[in-house]
Amino acid sequence: MLFMHYRHAYHAANFADVFKHVLLTGLLTGLSRKDKPWSFVDTHAGAGDYDLGHIAADTTGEWRGGIGALSDVAADGPNVPALVKRYLTLVRAANADGGFRFYPGSPRLAQWLTRPSIADRLVLCEKVDEVADELRRAVRGANAAIHVRDGYEAHALLPPAEKRGLMLIDPPFERGDEFEAVAELIRKSVARFANGVYAAWYPQKNAHVAAKFVQRVARESARPTLELMIETDAPPRAPDANGIVKHPMTACGMVVVNPPFGFEQEARDALAFLAPLLAQGPKAGWAVNVIA
Repeated sequence: MLFMHYRHAYHAANFADVFKHVLLTGLLTGLSRKDKPWSFVDTHAGAGDYDLGHIAADTTGEWRGGIGALSDVAADGPNVPALVKRYLTLVRAANADGGFRFYPGSPRLAQWLTRPSIADRLVLCEKVDEVADELRRAVRGANAAIHVRDGYEAHALLPPAEKRGLMLIDPPFERGDEFEAVAELIRKSVARFANGVYAAWYPQKNAHVAAKFVQRVARESARPTLELMIETDAPPRAPDANGIVKHPMTACGMVVVNPPFGFEQEARDALAFLAPLLAQGPKAGWAVNVIA
């Protein structure tokens, strides 16, 4: 069980986390434009906090091509999009020196975006006991409930009492049927809570498979749907001690059902700014597509 947790720590704060968490910041900011409470459901919450100085993060060094590539970006810079500014402010708030040694996962970011006076609420699912214990230490407060359960059962927690909310689906994609499982979770969730916002992250290793997944989500939800993608064109890693060359993930995406008003343009501005910073090759790029 711990193996899954440690593997996640190897990839914390990489380009995919930056992409995912910038968009998460935008989605929750969009929900906060109304003075009504929202509920945030995180189906695969993880540990909540990651130490980039730990041997796991240092083994791959993936964070250097992610949050490390933004180390020189000033959160108050004149040309930095508002969405990126807010994200960087949150990440730096996790570090006493304003740096990037400690990286907050989606539960911590979401908790900092809650409004105590409005009573926004977190519902965090993590099925691994040891990881759930770490999550409890990282995320404390009356506005956060931690469920030790399979995130693919999270539709049972809907609809939220607030009648407004976001579900983030961010599985490890180690199962052969992960795309099908995510699509089915969204279908069940929309059936229970049609007006909810649903954001599902996915690796883009096979463009055809990813496209079929996005089209299925749009078709079955029958709700406004966005497809967002980023590509870094990262080169293969150096051969390991056994001469094996490992190819890192170079592209990922997020499908968003029922995006809040204004999110699409904010996401375009943010990805246009981030893509050149995260690029590692000439084929790097980004895209935001409205799915009919």
